[in-house]
Amino acid sequence: VANQEKGWHTLCLLDIKVKEQSIENLMRGRKIYEPPRYMSVSQAAEQLLEIVENKQKSGDNSATFNKDTLCVGLARIGSETQVIKCGTLEELTKTDLGPPLHSLIITGKTHPLELDMLKLFAVNKDTIELAQSKVEH
Repeated sequence: VANQEKGWHTLCLLDIKVKEQSIENLMRGRKIYEPPRYMSVSQAAEQLLEIVENKQKSGDNSATFNKDTLCVGLARIGSETQVIKCGTLEELTKTDLGPPLHSLIITGKTHPLELDMLKLFAVNKDTIELAQSKVEH
């Protein structure tokens, strides 16, 4: 929230669950671990939208982002198979970036040059152009 209020971008490193035991195995003292699980950008976007929706239902309008907030989904950055996708939070709920590891950037105030660059990775170029028109006016 503080980043958004200051116009800063927010990097979300998504959840990784490795070497975790089920409650049953933990209680029985068995050293049997669950398979690794990694949160995807689409899951994170869905959860963030659910938070916004729940806040709105309870009359709390303090959310600093919404379904139309421009975000960037990142997967396997630095590898040969890296993927970068830019779109609204809602668009990213329907975007598959492939295998893990994923991160999500919730954009703050964007510079026109940043928006030009994000067009290269846009899920929908119209979304970026709309964001650009808001910045330029």
